[in-house]
Amino acid sequence: MDSNDYRGCDELVRAVTGKTLVIGSKVYANNKDRRRLYRDAVGLDMEPGGGVDIVHDLEKPLEGQYDHVDCCSVLEHVQRPWLMAANIEALLKPGGTLLVCAPFSWRVHGYPSDYWRLTIDALPILFPRITWVTRHYLTEAGVVGKVPLIKEKEETHIFRAEAVGFGRYL
Repeated sequence: MDSNDYRGCDELVRAVTGKTLVIGSKVYANNKDRRRLYRDAVGLDMEPGGGVDIVHDLEKPLEGQYDHVDCCSVLEHVQRPWLMAANIEALLKPGGTLLVCAPFSWRVHGYPSDYWRLTIDALPILFPRITWVTRHYLTEAGVVGKVPLIKEKEETHIFRAEAVGFGRYL
């Protein structure tokens, strides 16, 4: 089976080749067009802009079927991520793959608002119909099973980390 590799996690993530939905695709000054990671990609965002093919709030259902869904750095920005997760599952074809990344420990940031933080244990709750191939934390130190702590001047801080999950809709 052909695949696209997710940067930084390519040893863990092998997306099904085919029609891909990139959620949160709006290109801001400090990021790249994630649609370019895939051959046949459609970009979806709540706001129009560069990188956006479909303007839609995924807390509401959307018509269509996709072989792969890329949902990175989006779930923290929706008011009801459980509705978005159910709609994402409904968009996946049987055997399709899902890549989800969401902050676990990160600065508060807009686009337009910031509501949630997730652990890797939250992913199966939000996406119950996904069979997870991997769930891990991605940090500046690399891929880890637990979020490292930083000891600084007699204070302990949580390392900056994102919860990352990759799985298959069966």
